[in-house]
Amino acid sequence: MRGNMLERMALAAVAFLVVALGLVPESAHASVIQTASGLSSVKTPVSFKAELTIAGDTLTVTLYNTSTVNSSAPNDILSSYYFDIINSGSVRPALTYGSASGDVWLTDKDAADGLQPPAGANLKAVNAGDDTWAFKTFNAASNPFLGFGLGTVGNNNLTPNNFSGNIVGGFNYSIYAGDITTQNLDDTLLVKGPVTFTFSGVSGFSESDISSQFVFGMGTAPDSLMTPEPATLAFLVLGGVGLLVRRRRGT
Repeated sequence: MRGNMLERMALAAVAFLVVALGLVPESAHASVIQTASGLSSVKTPVSFKAELTIAGDTLTVTLYNTSTVNSSAPNDILSSYYFDIINSGSVRPALTYGSASGDVWLTDKDAADGLQPPAGANLKAVNAGDDTWAFKTFNAASNPFLGFGLGTVGNNNLTPNNFSGNIVGGFNYSIYAGDITTQNLDDTLLVKGPVTFTFSGVSGFSESDISSQFVFGMGTAPDSLMTPEPATLAFLVLGGVGLLVRRRRGT
């Protein structure tokens, strides 16, 4: 009896310490990781990543240029991203664009590129001439057959699923890698590091509703596209023991 009492007292003490130290585990949040790699239309090795997370009514999308060589042309930089969220009833959420932020650099082919203040600049394009990152809901029955897109260029070759030219235009604020040493990317405001976007309107949806199909666009027309092949789709569980599952799109 005394042993049982001591055991209960010990467990109670441990429970108190866990609560007092804030060690109670939170519910794990899952992110969907989408990646693609290959050669740009100017034969530069490139790789890109998108990370999508749903928490309550908020969708967070983070885009990365993970290329290991310097971007050398507009065709090498990440300028648009198409994605889809659709549940088993073929219903898509009504997404509302909340925010976009990232670090902006002024490129210099003859010296080191310079970070422009403030860090984490506002990159949400909503007005004519913003030239940063616009969001649009698209007709999924048209190329690239996905419901949503983010872009800082017109992507006219994908009409009607392109971005309004009076809000975004050239390749300013696209995501590049490395340090610029070429004339065609010189003296340009570009983003290095991730760009993070937030949306509301996903209440009732989960990561399992995020489509395995996606498109990364480079250049302005776009000059080239990257799709899930040879990319991998991964679910990364955070907040506990990591679980990584890779799935390739069927051909």
